[in-house]
Amino acid sequence: MINRRHFFRSSIISGCALLLAGCVKSEDIAHRKKLVQKKVTIYRSVNGHPAENMSKVIRLMTGIEQLFGIDDIVVIKPNIQWWNQGSPNIAAVDTLITMIMNRPGGFNGEVVIAENNHLGNQPWQFAGWTKPFDRNSDLPGILNYNQLTDRLKKKFTNRFSICHWIDIDKGAKRVYSPADGEGYILCDGTGGVPLLAASNGLPGEKRREVLMSYPIFKTDKGTIIDFKNGVWSKDSYTGQPLKFINCAALNNHSLYCGPTSSMKNFLGISDLSGGPDPAQNGKLTGHYYNFHSFPFDKWNKGPVPGMLGLEIGTFLNTIRKPDLNITTAEWIGLSTRTELPVAHTRTICASTNPVALDYHCAKYILYPNSRIRMHNPEYKNGPFHADLLQCAQTSGCIFDEQYVDIQSFDHSNKRLQKDNELSILGKVVWGDDMKSLLKYFIKRL
Repeated sequence: MINRRHFFRSSIISGCALLLAGCVKSEDIAHRKKLVQKKVTIYRSVNGHPAENMSKVIRLMTGIEQLFGIDDIVVIKPNIQWWNQGSPNIAAVDTLITMIMNRPGGFNGEVVIAENNHLGNQPWQFAGWTKPFDRNSDLPGILNYNQLTDRLKKKFTNRFSICHWIDIDKGAKRVYSPADGEGYILCDGTGGVPLLAASNGLPGEKRREVLMSYPIFKTDKGTIIDFKNGVWSKDSYTGQPLKFINCAALNNHSLYCGPTSSMKNFLGISDLSGGPDPAQNGKLTGHYYNFHSFPFDKWNKGPVPGMLGLEIGTFLNTIRKPDLNITTAEWIGLSTRTELPVAHTRTICASTNPVALDYHCAKYILYPNSRIRMHNPEYKNGPFHADLLQCAQTSGCIFDEQYVDIQSFDHSNKRLQKDNELSILGKVVWGDDMKSLLKYFIKRL
């Protein structure tokens, strides 16, 4: 006899499948706008193993030796606040680091995986560092990021480092320059640090200002890195090239945020001391809010749309732009960042422009599989559209895909794709988690 719980679960799964399969409207189908002028390029590789996809994307971008120099310090920032599809694909990250280390012509620099998952003063004990991945590892014998980094450390010794950035209110030190040691710089205009802030523009009690912050950290080789200004040694900046890779996953996030990928990954660079709720502190220092409490009311929309985009655009202008943004959309979460349902979309995308990359990944990968309207970057009433547009207007990034060229290689056909082949429909795995299924069902309706 089928029990009541099994009946409801089966009904929800069937309902979700019918929603995804039926009632497709013309506006649900992603159409590529005609390229009028190339200002930025998105590189894609689809339908390969994650290692193949990563290798192909790098080759499409002229090769690893053109992207990184022999003496570069390369900082890779993944999102390891989550696991499974919530973190970048493990095999893809392993491939990227191995390619840099084995760069033709040699490599005398360093590669660093650095992240702030905001989970206390021992972040390596939580989330994607230690949780076993049910999917999205694709590397035999490796189940989480601790295991991956242990393997890379043994392989590359002190040329490879893991740096855990920790919020000031979780135990890190506030610093004013690399001479003070490791910690976070808060750009509030004191102690010789410039004032770097942005406002939501409202008067009175609803006015909020957000402060830029960034880490100072040391590699296992003893190299001191100022995230904004570069490598530091003997009381001065050395000029050694510092490259920054923003490496994200692609998933549904929330009603107040929409999708999460490259842009939102910057919250793992900034200090979130004070907590996520502006009604319960949310302050970095003085009257300045952090990167989560400024745009949102804890887990709800804030008073002004697009403020996540404003703060990230300001960060890009004043602190550092990525040299490369990579989205590993091998598995994408339709409801959450860790649980089913997911779509197996088998894609990696890269660009120098995080706004153009997020727009493309949402429009051609996440939205075709979820059909949740707020995942569509062209849906003007959704939070994602406002954030992308505001970030582009603030930073000079590209929002309009008429200025974005696409080079996409399909491993199943062994050729570059055409504009009408860009939408990715992955195999959906629904699972039986009632909460996640209901969450998807409600958002889809």
